[in-house]
Amino acid sequence: MTTTTALNAAAADDYTSRPDASPTDLRHIPGLRGVPFAGRLPWMIRDFNGCLQEHYEKFGEVSFLNMGVGSGLLVLGPENWKQVYLDLDRNFSPKMGYMKSLGDFYRRCILLRDFDEHRFQRRVFQAAFKNDAMRGYLHMMNPIMQRHINSWEQQTAFQFFPGIKETLLDVAAKVFFGLDDLGEDARKLNQAFIDVAEKGMMSLIKKEIPGLKFHAGKKAKAYMDGYISRLIPERRRGEGIDFMSYVVKEKDENGNYFPDLDLTEHLTFLMFAAHDTTTSALSHLVMLLGQHPEWQERLRQEAFSLDKEFIDYDDMDSLPDLNNAFLEGLRLYPSVSMMTRRTVRACRIGGFDVPADTVLYLPPHFNHTMKEYWDEPQKFDPDRWGPERQEHKRHPFQFVGFGGGAHKCIGMHFAQMNAKAFMFQFLKRYRFETPVSYQPWMQIIPMPRPGDMLPLKLSRL
Repeated sequence: MTTTTALNAAAADDYTSRPDASPTDLRHIPGLRGVPFAGRLPWMIRDFNGCLQEHYEKFGEVSFLNMGVGSGLLVLGPENWKQVYLDLDRNFSPKMGYMKSLGDFYRRCILLRDFDEHRFQRRVFQAAFKNDAMRGYLHMMNPIMQRHINSWEQQTAFQFFPGIKETLLDVAAKVFFGLDDLGEDARKLNQAFIDVAEKGMMSLIKKEIPGLKFHAGKKAKAYMDGYISRLIPERRRGEGIDFMSYVVKEKDENGNYFPDLDLTEHLTFLMFAAHDTTTSALSHLVMLLGQHPEWQERLRQEAFSLDKEFIDYDDMDSLPDLNNAFLEGLRLYPSVSMMTRRTVRACRIGGFDVPADTVLYLPPHFNHTMKEYWDEPQKFDPDRWGPERQEHKRHPFQFVGFGGGAHKCIGMHFAQMNAKAFMFQFLKRYRFETPVSYQPWMQIIPMPRPGDMLPLKLSRL
């Protein structure tokens, strides 16, 4: 082993205890520093995609980026993402990349586990995502979705985003934890989830002082953890078909249950991740179908062709147009605006020497709209995913709607099933329109969505 290799190996051993690399460590990499304290964050909020394009045109695929709350490297392009996501040399830590954004509330979750530990923890979810389990989840989802969709007919000035958010929270309470979607326990758990996501995780002052949002978020997370941990023994004894009932019965190679502390964190995080991303994805898809009524009608006719009230699990491959439209929506409007990693040791990315502990900012939208890989990349064109064109196969990392590599979204098929089940019913119930010439401001933080909550005119079919 060379001296340099030995030093790098030793440095990697304690990478979780070290601070992020400073801007001074990255001064050899060109980029835009922005304004004091806030950096480029105000521009990112105002015109996220424009900022990405500006960096690319001025500096190429790798550049310095000051986000105000931290600084690091903006990494663009499928080939660079291939290096980061496949991570053959174990240089890139998701745990340290997401620690600042998730660590206060989900420090032990599956996303904040690296390398062998991450691979081991993924075993918790083996049975929960098998076909029989997924069939059971879909059976629970359908009537909850139907009740919510039917109720929208009575609403004036209907806004889709809060409607789908409430719907998917009720679905999550039932599917993930087996709670009655009309019950008080589900209501309290859903409210705690909202307080964690919208108060705690978005608070600027991270102090547990009564009256501050961070304190409210911490209080809500403590309620969630306590409630879920008390359910674990009951779910282990029972014969439930909810997600939690599968997860808590998994055992390690020694025949022992996984620790309750880990299970609680995994379950609350998966509810957070699954709910937010699907809410965002469906909001954007419905917006696009409102703007493109010809595609809306095409998907509606596909849904009616199945001639049944609810979609079944075995129908998932019977709606190719809906599948392609869903992926196209994710391409144009990813449900996660910025993925992150942090280097474990010094390495090279895009021709630059990158020091250890450098945060990498990875925005999916840029790869999703590179003209080098997509035809008319700004156009909503679901047929690009069809067998005749298959544009998404020009590079394995040009589309990263569900991440990639060892950390590829563990709930990818669940999310697609959830979205298809909803759209199947919604398309058959209503014809929907966005306002004339609808071009809303698009929110990026905390959750990507139309900034005006997506007003829709619903017409009962």
